[in-house]
Amino acid sequence: MIQIHFLNSYTSQGRMGLYGLLHYFKVFIFSLITFYFICSSLYANGKRNVGILPFENLQGKSKYDWIGFGFEYLLNNKLANISAFYVPEPVIIDRALKEAGYPERKLDGQLVYHVGRDTRIEIAITGGYNCDGKNIELYLSFINSFSGATIFSKKYINPIADIFKLADEIANHLISLASVQLTAKETAIVNRKLTGSIEAFEYFCMAYMENEKSNRNNEAIVGLFRRAIQADPKFWEAYYNLGIVYFNNKNYDEALQQFSTIITALPNFEKPYFGRGLIYMNKQEYENAKKDFLKVTEFNPNDYKPFYFLGKASVVLKQYKEAEQYLKKAEELNPDYGLIFYEMGNIYFDQNIYTTARDHYKRSTELDPNNYDAHRKLGECFYRLNVYYSAKLEFQKVLDAYPNDPVANFMLGITIYKQAVLNELVEAFLEMLESSNTQTPPKSATGMSNEKREIYRQMIRSFNKAQLARKNFLEATFNLALTYHEMSILDSALIFYNKTLAIKPDLIRAHVKIAKVYEEQGERQKALDKYKEIVRLEPAYFVKNPTLGPIHQYINIIDVVLNEIDQKLKSNPNDVDSNTTLAKIYYAQGYYGKAANVYRKILTINPNDQEAKKMLAKLENQ
Repeated sequence: MIQIHFLNSYTSQGRMGLYGLLHYFKVFIFSLITFYFICSSLYANGKRNVGILPFENLQGKSKYDWIGFGFEYLLNNKLANISAFYVPEPVIIDRALKEAGYPERKLDGQLVYHVGRDTRIEIAITGGYNCDGKNIELYLSFINSFSGATIFSKKYINPIADIFKLADEIANHLISLASVQLTAKETAIVNRKLTGSIEAFEYFCMAYMENEKSNRNNEAIVGLFRRAIQADPKFWEAYYNLGIVYFNNKNYDEALQQFSTIITALPNFEKPYFGRGLIYMNKQEYENAKKDFLKVTEFNPNDYKPFYFLGKASVVLKQYKEAEQYLKKAEELNPDYGLIFYEMGNIYFDQNIYTTARDHYKRSTELDPNNYDAHRKLGECFYRLNVYYSAKLEFQKVLDAYPNDPVANFMLGITIYKQAVLNELVEAFLEMLESSNTQTPPKSATGMSNEKREIYRQMIRSFNKAQLARKNFLEATFNLALTYHEMSILDSALIFYNKTLAIKPDLIRAHVKIAKVYEEQGERQKALDKYKEIVRLEPAYFVKNPTLGPIHQYINIIDVVLNEIDQKLKSNPNDVDSNTTLAKIYYAQGYYGKAANVYRKILTINPNDQEAKKMLAKLENQ
């Protein structure tokens, strides 16, 4: 789901006061810390790292909670679009607050220090407010995240309608303290007015807050955004976010209508192009999506999101160099967004560069532990790098959250097998060494050990879950059959080999395995019939080794089929199936002239035979 929020909204419950600490050592800290922490950049990204923490509703009246969210939204909307600042994603701030014990603990200096450490922010902007329905009494603080000390604090008393002016003043004060020079585009974004209607903004904030609830009411969200638009028909952010709500609900026509309304009225506003780009991504129209995301970057080059989606679309299109450039730009703008590293991993995974892919997937899971796609891909990298223990751990993480995940179950099954084979080889090697040193013969296995049997049972559980979770999961079904076959549970093996062929009727390996099962069951005639069927499907399989083993008295299976075809054609020379099999055998044996003549004969019998047309064209071009 595409999130429509910038920062999580908070209710009045549990939000505690800051202000004994925030005024402590005010003059001294302002003179020293301001210079050191704001006028210098302490991180390698060369930016001033700023975090916007919750604004506390001091009165606790929930009807005014939207004001706190409004300040957070307005400040984020301005500062996050300035290239000199790094403003962590809202989810990063929210996670750090929860890990630090919020809201059970007071939002004090120690907690701010904890958040700063986890999110790499230098300056935390926060505060508290009272509201009597007419005026806002705001206590603002800039806090040094490393020590919890106050850098700047100020009390404001303004009418509610001045919330926009207050946000502008706060943002401009930080810009001034940091001595940041804005570009023309950044100035335009910072000065852009969302709406002049406090009523519209209140509905807008309430819609966001409803969206943050675990049991969100989508109809209520849509209704609140529509009321915001009714209060201010030029409130373009409300149109945009309404479009995103429709997008998340997969109502793409309504979403597109909202975005088109904005583009028509305000063609230089970047966000509707972003929304339309998301719709194109969903429709798999990746080139069109890239055009819209590129337009967003022209208007706002400091937003990481369009660069991320440009990279994602380029990965799908296998434009890997472009993808890498876009994703590196997104990383530069927001190094804490885990999905950037996931897509970077996909670039290298698709090119079989598994070590580099592994490193990116690992970073993605570190930033977002709940990205189970990244865990799954990380497991696949470990599997391909033969690090089976780590692969199993990653697949198990996916299955702990999604027990029926088909790919994770399948990969866990083959990883268990690979690890068991590796262990068996190591044990055999050690036995050989021991034997050579002691001059005693190596141990011989009699039957299947309990340990090995348990490994196969684990594989069966994993493959079975995978093929049940995904319809027509060929690999899982076939490997389930192979596992039963290895365990000599032949009836079950036969069932799943046949299920495999129901998915892919021309899978020769499955046909051969069925013939082997019949042989092991002593069903000689059934095995022979299956081998003849294989000749008719893919004679090339037997061209180099046409003779079956001793159970069939070393018969030449191709000669058997040719004799049957000869008898059939004597009674019915125009039998298309027999002629087709004959042509395929000739082609497999390298008798191209004979094969071409038979295909021409087939076309005289059935001029629309597509296989004959295709093969004859191929032969004539050789």
